[in-house]
Amino acid sequence: MIEVRGQRVLLRDPRPEDVEARLRWTTVEIVWQKWDAPWEGRAITPADRVDEARQRLLVKIAEPLPTPRKTLWVERVRGPLLGWVNHYHHDPGARVTYVGIDICESAYWNQGLGTEALLLWIDYLVKELELTCVRTATWSGNERMIRCVEKCGFVLDKVNRGSREVRGKRYDGLEFVLTRRDWKNSRRPEDESG
Repeated sequence: MIEVRGQRVLLRDPRPEDVEARLRWTTVEIVWQKWDAPWEGRAITPADRVDEARQRLLVKIAEPLPTPRKTLWVERVRGPLLGWVNHYHHDPGARVTYVGIDICESAYWNQGLGTEALLLWIDYLVKELELTCVRTATWSGNERMIRCVEKCGFVLDKVNRGSREVRGKRYDGLEFVLTRRDWKNSRRPEDESG
């Protein structure tokens, strides 16, 4: 089991008891879907399909996990499960990967918990994958994600003008980059000890 602990959040492997929270994020607490790649049109789990979805999630959680992890769950220390972090489009040759985060519990937005979780995740990935560069992508209407990645040290690298349509309006696609050198330079000495 992997667990990466911060001051207010921890990243960890999924557990069977997490299934109910995950189901809630596709049935009731769905506002996060308006911000995480809303053009993908995530499905809301219909009431008559909840038992099916529960069984699929339990099977998935029981599967062996890759090392290093592609996804870890975000939990508030002494609190509820909040969401997850992930990485994708990993290029081992270039030692680059993209990262993402979803804090699905909207009652915990705008408290810096996502920033802390993303910092922990980047630290884990930089060490485990020996990355030279971490990238992330979002859209210009997702102001919380933009603030989060900027606080983590990312800088805007690419702007794809008008490339995203969200709720009938055009937005820019944005890509941010964080180099290993900039990551190391931004870490405080106490960050290096743990």
